[in-house]
Amino acid sequence: MEKGNKGLYVWTAVGVIVAAIVIYFAITGGVLPQQPIEGVQTPQGTVVAPGASPISKDGLVVTPEGNAVNNAAEPGTPTAPKESNPLSDVTQIPSQAVKLTMSSTGITPSSFTVRGGQVVQLSIQEGDSQSHVFKFDDPSLAAVAVGIGPGDPIRVISFNAPSTPGTYSFYCDVPGHKTRGEVGQMIVQ
Repeated sequence: MEKGNKGLYVWTAVGVIVAAIVIYFAITGGVLPQQPIEGVQTPQGTVVAPGASPISKDGLVVTPEGNAVNNAAEPGTPTAPKESNPLSDVTQIPSQAVKLTMSSTGITPSSFTVRGGQVVQLSIQEGDSQSHVFKFDDPSLAAVAVGIGPGDPIRVISFNAPSTPGTYSFYCDVPGHKTRGEVGQMIVQ
């Protein structure tokens, strides 16, 4: 290769890289992909599990845009709290999470207690190689829903407990599971 052509090759390579970057930002709108991990600070707050909704400095569970989540929204909508990506083992569960296991014999533990308005980090684990869907009965918590199964045995969801004290029942929403005893309650004080 001649000395003059070497510079041409370098500038051509630089041009191709710059073009690829420009095309990428044009396609994605300038947004770089993010995969936060436990305890990672984002502009919106702390993410306790990959894919889960962030928790703001003010103690609110928020959307990726920084707005308070709506616990009464339809699960999976932009304003609902987000369940985490599947976790591969129990060491990835946030240390402050309430840990529930769902199986054909029930939900263990079958109750837990929280303070009104507090951030609840809830870990749902599958305990019998079956699919389960964790849900609350109360419409004010309709958006707090977590699906698990043999391929993704652990997920985490964060939400703010209702400010109204009382007992909030939860259950497995897979047909037949509630009637066989997959039920429990969250007690808000």
